[in-house]
Amino acid sequence: MAIEFVLPFGRPSSVKNLVFSILSYEHPLKIVELTNLIRKRYGRQATFQAVRKAVIELAEEGILEKTRDGFQIDAKWVFDVKKSLDKLYTDLQSKDTPPESIRSIEGDISVFTFTTLNDLMKFWEQIIDDWYKRFKEGDYAFNCWQGHHLWEALLHLDTERKVMEQLKRKRVKSYAVVYSDTPLDRYIRRFYSSIGLNIRNIPSQSEFDNSYHVGTYGDLIVQAHYPKELVKEINAFFRNSKSFEDMDVKKLHDIVSKKTKIKLTVIRNLEMAKQINRSIIEQIE
Repeated sequence: MAIEFVLPFGRPSSVKNLVFSILSYEHPLKIVELTNLIRKRYGRQATFQAVRKAVIELAEEGILEKTRDGFQIDAKWVFDVKKSLDKLYTDLQSKDTPPESIRSIEGDISVFTFTTLNDLMKFWEQIIDDWYKRFKEGDYAFNCWQGHHLWEALLHLDTERKVMEQLKRKRVKSYAVVYSDTPLDRYIRRFYSSIGLNIRNIPSQSEFDNSYHVGTYGDLIVQAHYPKELVKEINAFFRNSKSFEDMDVKKLHDIVSKKTKIKLTVIRNLEMAKQINRSIIEQIE
């Protein structure tokens, strides 16, 4: 696991930062597409004018370039930044300073990269466990999640049950929206409903709903971006599993253990978490 460099433009939740984060994964995009993604992905009610202003400023600073199909991060800017970082890294290494191990999530935003989906999920579970241990009476007691499939229960049943029992003891209200409605998805929904999760299945085919999984834990926001090939394999597994008894658990284990590159972003921002929660809860109630 390696921590990645994140360039902040003011606050992590600023429109500039959100535009930059989205274009890091998807490009080129038009301003209206960026506006819609900011609203859906981050729960921010950003106006078209605010996003347009941020895009224009980033373009004027040489960070973005305009193409026929929209805006994207300028390759020359990335190359120049990389050269500067390489030089900085060389200078720091020359001082024989040993790298500090990652012990906890600090600051407002952290980005991690994992080589398997299973490793990412174990780290995600550790984040939840750490949040639960720090949780005290009076803290913001909401946990919401949205994504394409809740496959975790199929391989980590005991862990998922333990997490829900912990949240209930702290009187945390938990909600989830699953953007798929296969027979296996419905089986998983019944399991989570039985242990106290308010959950709803909503079929969706959008790229965002397929690729992004977002969870909130108090003031923490955890977001994973699945690679397209991994999404295809997981979707095929759920489509081909006509029932719980019919599914091939080894096949799922092979998929989530497959070597790939998966990014996990952790943001500490209470207002953003509340906005995401409202968006998820409105789809359930």
